Amino acid sequence: MDWMGAGGYHSSVFKVFLFFFSAMSIIAQDTGALSDAEEHGSLHMNAAAAEAATETSGGVRVVFLGNSITLHSVLPSIGWMNEWGMAASAAEKDYVHLVTRGIERETGRRADVRIRNLADFERGFKDYDFGREKDLADFNPDFLVVALGENVPALQTGEERLAFRDAVKKLLAGFMRERSTPIAVVRGVFWKNEWKDAMMAHAASDFSIPFVPTGDLGDDPSMRATGLFKHTGVAAHPGDKGMAATAARILEGLFPKASGYEVWDDGRPAKVLPVRLSRQPFNQWGADYQRPMDQTEIGGLLKFETEGATTLRVRPDRTFEKAVVRPLSAGVKPVVAEGEVTFTLPRPGYYVLELDGHHQPLEIFADPARDFARERTEANIVFGPGIHMPVVVKLQSGDRVYLDKDAFVYGSFQADGVEDVEVSGYGIICGTRNLRVAGNHCYREGMDGAVRIIDSKQVRFDGPTVLDSSCWCVAAFNSSDLEFSRIKVTAAWRYNTDGIDICNSQRVRIRDCYVHAFDDAIVLKGNWPLRDRRDPVEDVLVERCVCWCSWGRTLEIGLETWAPRFRRIAFRDCDLIHNNHAALSLHLGGPAKVEDVTYRDIRIEYAASEEEPIYQGGGRDQKVDCKSPWTGNWLSEENGKMFGPGTSYEHDGFDPAKEPYGTFDRATVDNIDITVEEGAPLPRRLTRPQPGTTFGSISITNVRINGKPIH
Repeated sequence: MDWMGAGGYHSSVFKVFLFFFSAMSIIAQDTGALSDAEEHGSLHMNAAAAEAATETSGGVRVVFLGNSITLHSVLPSIGWMNEWGMAASAAEKDYVHLVTRGIERETGRRADVRIRNLADFERGFKDYDFGREKDLADFNPDFLVVALGENVPALQTGEERLAFRDAVKKLLAGFMRERSTPIAVVRGVFWKNEWKDAMMAHAASDFSIPFVPTGDLGDDPSMRATGLFKHTGVAAHPGDKGMAATAARILEGLFPKASGYEVWDDGRPAKVLPVRLSRQPFNQWGADYQRPMDQTEIGGLLKFETEGATTLRVRPDRTFEKAVVRPLSAGVKPVVAEGEVTFTLPRPGYYVLELDGHHQPLEIFADPARDFARERTEANIVFGPGIHMPVVVKLQSGDRVYLDKDAFVYGSFQADGVEDVEVSGYGIICGTRNLRVAGNHCYREGMDGAVRIIDSKQVRFDGPTVLDSSCWCVAAFNSSDLEFSRIKVTAAWRYNTDGIDICNSQRVRIRDCYVHAFDDAIVLKGNWPLRDRRDPVEDVLVERCVCWCSWGRTLEIGLETWAPRFRRIAFRDCDLIHNNHAALSLHLGGPAKVEDVTYRDIRIEYAASEEEPIYQGGGRDQKVDCKSPWTGNWLSEENGKMFGPGTSYEHDGFDPAKEPYGTFDRATVDNIDITVEEGAPLPRRLTRPQPGTTFGSISITNVRINGKPIH
């Protein structure tokens, strides 16, 4: 194999091993069904297959799993005299080389590549020995590309289809490790086959892996090597054009670029990142799979710094009629003309452009201009511009971490038993490579969220954007003296992805943050597993935040309230731009008494596009229409027990009859402005004490809906 291309590989670093498989005609006789390879005249596809491994060191690790389109050794009987993906005209023109070059461009690092031809998996997936790929899993790839299916016999029955789906899931599962999940993509078959694509897409979705179809390419004769080889089977493979198109789709799956928006910032083209968001308010707990991708959608994210007003011109890739910029309190008036939107942001802050409702929004993070000179000078850990893949960043006492504004860090930042730590800068922390563990909880011994602080003191996060966390996005447990400023949380689309969770912690400040959470946005908890630690939740201030809650409760105390006390808590001067179950919530599922809580100067918005939240109790394939319009509670006061009969939760050792109900006292709700869009129902106040319990004093003053006082 000749890798003497742009990446500088030399053929001497390869060891090529040949594996000879039984002829496909014999397999076809055993199954009674033709594979797509046979249907397209490729009887000898993978009759002899090659497996190759580089010996480069460092950089990023990449694994390709495929068939002859990925790698085929010399086979003179069919006129194939090469050692690369059939039927590219040169090594550097097959999709493996093209994707590898793309990964190197995106990461700025040399790729260490492993390629394996799994034609025998395709032909015998029902009885395949998955341990054969353990060496590749132990290689711990940063990137995984799976391009299989063409040799799979026709899936004629439901049983065969499910068996293939489960085999692909098992193959993928071997690489999906909790703290080292690769960034992956699954490619659909080149020769169009609806059932194979559907089963592979289903399997990929269970691991939150993008699926990219390519069957339309195979239908296009110009994408094949037609006329370049006498053997019709070889000629049916992708030629250079088909390889390039396949590589482009795989790279888009690994490094998405399509956000749906073009933007000009004061006349200059601006970079817009695509972000995956929840498409509908489905949620469930303890699923043994990741959230299905068909419950998501892509929005845009624009990040920049500014010292004052900024004018943006936005061209979306879809037609629309109405444009809204939230929060409404910013007073931004978009102008729509000729399919574009123009508006001026008055100051640094966090905004959302919505077109005909809240779906596929453009989120705008206009941070105040800062040079972070002190932070960069004092840092002992620096993430410069570009992609970084630490997977887990274990913070130590005294650490100073700086993230350049153009840094993209795949990893979970964890402070466990440390003190005096600062993480600063406008870079991105991305949790894509931290897998949610099936059936596990989100507590301190649970999964790797994007930011997790445990048993620590004096920890400060200033500036980063947090994307795609595997569970609770920013969470603190049994910690004190914490500061979160200018944190931006979005792309929180997985099950139970709360925004910021403060659990059994004290002296916490959350200021000037943006939180777009799928589940609860900013929430204070006393976790059930921590009930014996006796750590209270107290002295917490949340101010000047913009919040979007897609499923649960926006500013919440609860549902978990196992702590000796909750007290001296204030939420003030916040914009809640989308709300679901409840905007303001005292939701006491444990026995704690909550005292001295204030919600003041809060602006709550309800759009006509809001949808009814549904608990997905029917499992992976449940399809439910989340009806719109729907409006929840602007304020809820509840103390139903979290565990026990009639709840969605169960817990060993919990006896609801022996545990008192939680209560609250001295709660203040003051100066609340609620804006309800035309066509949306009016929100409600829910007060639901359990039988035999009474809440303490609550003062509710100066509450207005669309400018009119309510009582």
